[in-house]
Amino acid sequence: MKKALIIIGIALGVILVALVAAGFYIVNANLAMEHRGQDIEGSYKEMKGYYPEMIPWLDSLQKTGGLKDSTLLRDGDTKVHYYYAFAPQHTGKTAVVCHGYTDNAIRMFMIARIYNQVLGYNIIVPDMPHAGNSEPNHISMGYYESQIARKLAASAQNIFGDDTTKVEIVVHGISMGAATTMMTVGDDNVNKELNIKCAVEDCGYTSCWDEFSQEITNSYGIPPFPLLYVADLVCDIKNGWCFHDASPLEAVKNTSLPIFFIHGDNDDFVPTKMVHTLYDAKTKGDKELWVAKSSEHAFSYHDNKDEYIQKTKQFVEKYMK
Repeated sequence: MKKALIIIGIALGVILVALVAAGFYIVNANLAMEHRGQDIEGSYKEMKGYYPEMIPWLDSLQKTGGLKDSTLLRDGDTKVHYYYAFAPQHTGKTAVVCHGYTDNAIRMFMIARIYNQVLGYNIIVPDMPHAGNSEPNHISMGYYESQIARKLAASAQNIFGDDTTKVEIVVHGISMGAATTMMTVGDDNVNKELNIKCAVEDCGYTSCWDEFSQEITNSYGIPPFPLLYVADLVCDIKNGWCFHDASPLEAVKNTSLPIFFIHGDNDDFVPTKMVHTLYDAKTKGDKELWVAKSSEHAFSYHDNKDEYIQKTKQFVEKYMK
């Protein structure tokens, strides 16, 4: 009997060690890995191929020195790089444009062009931590990214405003950038303080936990328990946040800020059903929903450029006076 208990104890210990090791692997492989968003030249080349309409605008900004960059510190440690550009005509209207998972600022220039060239707004486009020209750290699925977006919104007045011009903000993001967007605008008091007027979220998930749950099942063919629970604990200890902390769903429940929800109806990475859950959860303030026919994840603009611009412009201009 005693020998059997020892064997069981050893077996349980081995299982526990294996689970913890697997938890560290999940966290590091999904949040602290090398990825395409760290390849600056490759990102330029790929995006110019997908979105040739942005080339003349971007070339003009670069040639005239209109595309500027700067940095800020995230909580005094990680250096975050961002691009910014003034509107063609002086204005306080400003868009903070947030990139997605394994992306970077360059991979959002097609959306930044809409705001700067078409709508005539100032733009701020950050490289979030562990992407682009920002310092390596880790991806936090919108948790720290939303804090950075708020810092950038706060700095917009110093960059673009003056004694007679008060900056107004719209936040727009795709995928993880959409999650960042929703979490950025999830507090009405903060929105008022920063003068955030509206937001556009494109194919954002309900929460990091929900997204990782379906991905661990789809990618590894296993249920979330127990591995995701262990990975969640590892992330909390290692990075200071849990998967439930990155929750756009809770953010939209709490905000009355106008939000435009966009999603492709052929999205299987962030399932389309999530946008309906998010849309239904927002019970305060204005909201609109557009489900783009046949579009896969993060391809609603690529597949429907004119309609995307028209709908975004129509929504945003109602609130950016």
